[in-house]
Amino acid sequence: MTIRKATLEDENAIDIFDRFGGSRNLEIIREEIWVAVYENEIAGFMTFDNSFYERPFIRYIVTNPDYRRKSVAEKLMLFIEEKCEGQKIFTSTEADNLPMIMLLNKFNYKMVGIIHELQDVAEVIYCKEI
Repeated sequence: MTIRKATLEDENAIDIFDRFGGSRNLEIIREEIWVAVYENEIAGFMTFDNSFYERPFIRYIVTNPDYRRKSVAEKLMLFIEEKCEGQKIFTSTEADNLPMIMLLNKFNYKMVGIIHELQDVAEVIYCKEI
């Protein structure tokens, strides 16, 4: 499995399994999406930028259902942590997103806050110093 920046040619493949919906065109142009490629197919992607108080922030990690249980999310996490050595990385997830919470726990992210009333389910903020 290799990880690389997404290109506009990847957008259709991402759209097939992007559960959050919407166009990823601008994020791809801004070079904010990294894709995990397995046997020439997009196995997953991560959106990542410095939008959280100018600090590294993982917005989404999404795995193609055909590649679940193949450590795609873990490999994306390891990749971005390597890129952010010496920094704090932030992310957030809904309080009921158990797969993401388990991934964050596995990588020793700490819960640092909760935002209520943003949506139906509380949004939990996590941080890890790399």
